[in-house]
Amino acid sequence: MEALIRPEFGLTFWTILCFGLLVLLLSRTAWKPLMDSVNERERALKHDRTTAETARADAEKLKAELDAKLSDLKSEIGRRMDEARATAEKEKDLLIEEARSAAAVIVESSRKEIEAQKIEAARELRHKVAELSVMAAEHILTKQLDHRANTDLASKYLAELEKERPDLKLEC
Repeated sequence: MEALIRPEFGLTFWTILCFGLLVLLLSRTAWKPLMDSVNERERALKHDRTTAETARADAEKLKAELDAKLSDLKSEIGRRMDEARATAEKEKDLLIEEARSAAAVIVESSRKEIEAQKIEAARELRHKVAELSVMAAEHILTKQLDHRANTDLASKYLAELEKERPDLKLEC
């Protein structure tokens, strides 16, 4: 153990000489390819890092563009939806108005038809009343007046009745 603590000159000389020859031999044969390999690896890592940073920047720029396009698309969709709602509302109002006008036409037509039927019914009723009146008067006055005189009498009576009550509008 003591020999390790106090080295001898010859052993130290030969150890340094072997180390120097080994360094010289390695520097001539292995050191240059090893350093070239390390440098190449370093260059590849720098290139990969640069490429990755460029790709990340491009991806962020593309993401920003897509976000902008998406927001534009959302606003366009919202605008078109608003336009569609407004158009639908106008169409609905138009259809409702058309339906109301058609209903008003139908109601007016029905009212006129009812009025015409009412007038016709009143005319028929007046005619029937006149006939019944004539028949009743004929029956009562059987031999006192003839049929023509009875009809004239009923017409006069109806004319007087119309003058007294104009809302009846009785006609023979």
